[in-house]
Amino acid sequence: MFSNCFMLALTLFWSCKSSSNVAPTENQKDDDPATVVVATVSDLVAEETNKKNELRLSWINPPGTVSVALSYTEEGTDTEHIVTPHIRVDGASRSSYVLKLPRYATYKVTAIAMDNYGRKSEAHTITATPAEENSYEVIENKLPIADPYVLYHGGKYYAYGTRVNGFEVYMSEDLKHWRRSEHLALSPENSWGDRWFWAPEVYYVESKNRFYMFYSVDEHICVATSSRPEGPFIQQEKKPIVTEKAIDTHFYMDEDGTPYLYYVRFTGGNVIWVAEMNDDLISIKPETLTECIRAQDAWERKQGTIAEGPSVLKRGDTYYLMYSANHFESKDYAVGYATATSPKGPWKKYEGNPVLRRDMPAADGLVGTGHGAPFVTANGSFRYIYHAHANENNVQPRTSFINQMDFSAEGIIRIFGDAIHPVVVK
Repeated sequence: MFSNCFMLALTLFWSCKSSSNVAPTENQKDDDPATVVVATVSDLVAEETNKKNELRLSWINPPGTVSVALSYTEEGTDTEHIVTPHIRVDGASRSSYVLKLPRYATYKVTAIAMDNYGRKSEAHTITATPAEENSYEVIENKLPIADPYVLYHGGKYYAYGTRVNGFEVYMSEDLKHWRRSEHLALSPENSWGDRWFWAPEVYYVESKNRFYMFYSVDEHICVATSSRPEGPFIQQEKKPIVTEKAIDTHFYMDEDGTPYLYYVRFTGGNVIWVAEMNDDLISIKPETLTECIRAQDAWERKQGTIAEGPSVLKRGDTYYLMYSANHFESKDYAVGYATATSPKGPWKKYEGNPVLRRDMPAADGLVGTGHGAPFVTANGSFRYIYHAHANENNVQPRTSFINQMDFSAEGIIRIFGDAIHPVVVK
């Protein structure tokens, strides 16, 4: 009887010890034959994507794998970067992951499989190099809009400008490569007027949770709204904001919540004016109309008596009004600015104007540089987008370019650096 019981207990002991469903104890050693070995991932592949510094990883999961840990080390360094400790496999035989790397270099990429008890496989390491530049199919070697404006919203850049009846919208993540929307942001049938659609600017007004497009059509100023930055924008009441002829609108919401509309009136040439808006943001308070900037200085009057394309921003206690001067067909079309302590002025022009013109390093040989707009990028720095002539001999088709922009310690605006030459991609 005792012998039979002993043999039964011994059988149960070895049966339990050899079960693969029991996690190893802390006392088990690596050379213990009962230790379960987790198989290594296989067929680990790293491929370039169409974006720079990015790799698409794929691999085959061994049986029993519940997650995979990924890491990378730049060649020539000893610092290992853990991408994520637990990429869930959920029974899939093959998995993939898009690895975003900090810069262009060659990397060692490591994958480690893990089973349900936290047991890890040996590391499987490969070497790979991402693309140095984004890979796109370029369909137009320029951004073919004039009077350009850029809105940064939701992690994406949106560009609008003068080109067709109505307004197109272009979208980008890097300011170099832009995709044209299949649909117009504003179609003529959704607007008052049917010709001369010029200089659109789009703003997100948080208090109304709407996007507002201010623009010129048939030499009158209008506003349309949308729930999305790409549109469609619709003018709810099809009439101009003011009855007189006017162009080149710019909207500015002051810190105290007062909305202002800057635009060009034909009062002795092209002259920039400002008025407070009503809370509906589709009408102004005519009694607040105030003149801001007119072309008076020599650099502003090389061709025509024109000041246009206003943009306003604030730094500290100072308001900046950027504008363009001369006729847009002039090779000397240029950008200057003025400052004030109030959104309504009085404005004092910068003595060093212009800050962008064909004879300056930032223009890099471009002519007819102007009617642009400043904008803030994803990292908080400023850029300035503007248009230029097709070449030395032809104004049209005008195309857009982007330069760096900043403020000196003395509060002076500087447009500088190598221009980005945007392209349209598929």
